[in-house]
Amino acid sequence: MPWPVRTYRHVLLAMGLVSVINGILYPVLALYVYGTSEDFFLVGLITALPFLAAVPMSFVWGMVSDRIGSRRLVMASAGTVGGLVFFAMPFAEPLGLVVLRLVQVSFTTSFVLLNAVATECFPKRKGTAVGDLALVGGLGQAVGALLAGTLITTADMRVGSGAVVNLFWLGGALMVAASLSLLPMRHRPGKSEITSLRGLLSFGDRRGMAVVSTVAFLLPLAGYIVFSVFPIYLKGLAIPLDPALTAGIFTALSAVTGIFASGLAGRACDRHGRRPVLIASGIAYILVWGAMGMTVQPVLVAALWAVPVWSFFVVSSITMVSDMTEEGERGRGIGLVNSAINLGGAAGSILAGYLLSGGLVDNIFFLAAAVALMGLLASLAAKETLKSRSRT
Repeated sequence: MPWPVRTYRHVLLAMGLVSVINGILYPVLALYVYGTSEDFFLVGLITALPFLAAVPMSFVWGMVSDRIGSRRLVMASAGTVGGLVFFAMPFAEPLGLVVLRLVQVSFTTSFVLLNAVATECFPKRKGTAVGDLALVGGLGQAVGALLAGTLITTADMRVGSGAVVNLFWLGGALMVAASLSLLPMRHRPGKSEITSLRGLLSFGDRRGMAVVSTVAFLLPLAGYIVFSVFPIYLKGLAIPLDPALTAGIFTALSAVTGIFASGLAGRACDRHGRRPVLIASGIAYILVWGAMGMTVQPVLVAALWAVPVWSFFVVSSITMVSDMTEEGERGRGIGLVNSAINLGGAAGSILAGYLLSGGLVDNIFFLAAAVALMGLLASLAAKETLKSRSRT
């Protein structure tokens, strides 16, 4: 079996396991922190601070992997350390949990390099490689969300309870397994011979990456204004289910649609170009958030939440940056765009926590639509990077 195929299989397995963790945590983490602290500010912190940690660390791990020429060792070692942190989380008070989550994310952010490895395995089909990787990620997130909804209820959300211990320890076990699964992977990207810090910070098409990074900040900023408080928002809708189960179902629903959309997004990027997919993502975000602000009907909210805009945005932006960088600098390029995504996520989470504490939750959707409009305008400045579609 050719090495790219074997390596890509390891990448898919690791992505699937990590995505199960994300699926487990997203529906219940905000509910758990609020249930144990009744503090909306801490709800914002538990979402925002890990993103802030990931802003520098996404780039740092990319830079380290470029310098030593081994993405495998970076992900396996850092991911294992991050996985072990999960085992202390069930026993931490809410503020301590925020700190542990900050530490955990600082290490597990190294897994953004899976996208770099995917594009290096199939340089002529980068969009498809990234899209199929996101597809597996969506599948893992759906499984995780359903697990979260069945493993814990709001009544179990107490520090050190059996359900809480099982939840976080499962996350830790999966993270360690994902990290160790990369050790047999055969992959050696081009190694950067630059040793000076200035040289390491100068790479790729800087203008093009600045535009994509701007979009990668604004669209997640819009999204996380909604994402970070959505499980709590669902509690106010007329849904006769436990809030944790409701959040798990909604998360799984969006993940399932993302499964089908991710492969389509990757193939659309390879066939029609990266730029049209990125622009379409901005338009779709405006429509989805605007429509959600005009309804409280659970069925309509579920349908709009399930629109897989995130898949098209992530696949197109990651693929564009991989086009703008050589192998020896791709870790930094993909790290940079992920830093922008995480900065947007942090800013959106903090803003959402402020709005929620002020009782302004009904305004979040229209604010998100307005920010998405800014992202759309920025995306219009992007140039096509697919050579067969580029005019320059």
